[in-house]
Amino acid sequence: MYEHIKKFFTHMIANQLVLFLLMVITIIVIIGTLCFYYLEEWTLFNSFYFTTVTMSTIGYGDMAPVTYWGKITAIIYGFMWAPLFIGLTWLLFQSRLHKLVKGSIHAYHKEIKEAEKLALDAEKAIKKQNKKIRVIEEEVEAENM
Repeated sequence: MYEHIKKFFTHMIANQLVLFLLMVITIIVIIGTLCFYYLEEWTLFNSFYFTTVTMSTIGYGDMAPVTYWGKITAIIYGFMWAPLFIGLTWLLFQSRLHKLVKGSIHAYHKEIKEAEKLALDAEKAIKKQNKKIRVIEEEVEAENM
């Protein structure tokens, strides 16, 4: 289990686009938290809670903005998350698919090289066998003359 988690985060760190998107999402969550903190005068935890619940489109309904600007901010954050989530999911899928295709191509090239080596070895063996046959034929011709 630990190896899978380590592999996942290593792969994410290697993919700069994913890191950039995660950074953007983190910044958006921080801005949302601060907006609700100042607009609705909630605690930082409640502001963070509401921001993440709104962005995840869960919307428990246990908290709701009261001010005009708080409601507008909630609407914006509600609509903002879907494209970000789709983008992050696509990037993860795309990088995983790229790795899978790259691995398949590598395996295919490896098989081709092995087949080429086998073909060269077979060709050498056939040439050696043909040389032996020619020597035997020459000996037979020499005896018949």
